[in-house]
Amino acid sequence: MKPNISKLPIIGETYNTFDDGKIKESRLYKVEIEDIIPFKDINKETLDIWVTEVKNCYWLYNKETDYFIKGILSNKEQVIYCRTKDNGWFDLGE
Repeated sequence: MKPNISKLPIIGETYNTFDDGKIKESRLYKVEIEDIIPFKDINKETLDIWVTEVKNCYWLYNKETDYFIKGILSNKEQVIYCRTKDNGWFDLGE
């Protein structure tokens, strides 16, 4: 049986996201999806960040990811999402 894998977002669409995964109205942001990049095509800088995050946050991130999702938050900050252990999405970094 295949795991339940979250659908990919649509480039150009806007989605709700929450700062640090804490679901409160004060932490609600909108993210516009800019790009969906297959794992094999990711740049070295993002790959290095991902490797570090998987190591440091082993309880959160999946050790494999199929895509990286690039987006821009409503506060103009760029974010990159990857798969979590439950096959959802969580942003890399801070």
